[in-house]
Amino acid sequence: MRIIATTLTLTVPSPKASSGFLVRHFGFEERLSFDGGVALSHPDGGPELFFLERGIAVLDEGQRDEVARGIIIALTVEDLDGHWRRLLCDGAADDLVIVEDSWGERSMQVADPNGVIVQLVEWVDERPY
Repeated sequence: MRIIATTLTLTVPSPKASSGFLVRHFGFEERLSFDGGVALSHPDGGPELFFLERGIAVLDEGQRDEVARGIIIALTVEDLDGHWRRLLCDGAADDLVIVEDSWGERSMQVADPNGVIVQLVEWVDERPY
């Protein structure tokens, strides 16, 4: 199998709210927008993100009313402390906390307006995978 692209599709109450949050605070770019959906990508790469509005007819009937839960969009970055300061100044959240785990990962998490978690990760040493 040859994979051409990877897209993460999340069903949320307001695709525009998630899009605006990721564009403003994380540098994503809107690639496609239509009534009930938004597609984003980041200029540095990674998977494409597609937000669909809950109830939209393009979803199978059994999936239309489901919303994304328990999903974390994890972005590995450099200068986690700098991003922490910037996100606080930008008003992305007022209670951001950086945690350091015993396996060498420093991270913080922030929720978008739909409750989708964006986690920024910085490795203390070399990334183990």
